[in-house]
Amino acid sequence: MKISPLREFIWSAMLWLPLMFALWFALSTVVAFPIVRLAHVFADLLMPDLLSHAGQNFAQFAYAYVVDISGVAGLPGGRLEIDEQSVNVLIYAYSMPLFCGLVVASTSTWRSTFVQWGIGLSVLAVTCALGVALEALYTIRDGTGNAVAAALAEGGYAAVAAQAGQAANAFIAQRFDAAGLNVDLLALARQFGYLILPPVVPIVMWILLNRTFLESLVGWDEDADEADSAARGDA
Repeated sequence: MKISPLREFIWSAMLWLPLMFALWFALSTVVAFPIVRLAHVFADLLMPDLLSHAGQNFAQFAYAYVVDISGVAGLPGGRLEIDEQSVNVLIYAYSMPLFCGLVVASTSTWRSTFVQWGIGLSVLAVTCALGVALEALYTIRDGTGNAVAAALAEGGYAAVAAQAGQAANAFIAQRFDAAGLNVDLLALARQFGYLILPPVVPIVMWILLNRTFLESLVGWDEDADEADSAARGDA
């Protein structure tokens, strides 16, 4: 009896998916490279001149930004850089090994596999970068006050840390509101980039690129296949 295409696909996927995830984790720094660069572009498009620095730290999108706290007395300066901030790229990029594993389990030639990988990974790099950028912007919009207060308290300015945090919050809120990114909209966009895009986009891409294969899974009839094999044997 010939094994059904569905069972063959399931067994193949069970083999390739763990392998793709292991390779993805081992090459996490390489995976993060294009995503970090695109995330910086998206962040600058949404909030121009907000980030004073952005780069890659292994599989992290690392960034810094400057806040204005000039209205707070007792500080050595009116501007403070909040550095050592980061977003884990792999939280968003798990869509890539998922897509690669499904593709290699469903294609019949390596040429088709590599073509689909090229198309799919390009799209996924963009969606992952968007999610990373939205996470960074939401963290800035929602957590600047605490970050400023903690930095000043650690630097010996605990007496004015809370007041500086409030001033920094007001400064950041004003900048985001001027760009049309209120906190509710940003929170909704961040959830979309974190919860919806990573699991949905690779599946949709795989379906679109393997429509013929999926139709063969749905339309395959085991009894008809066995009858056809028997007929060929009798002939």
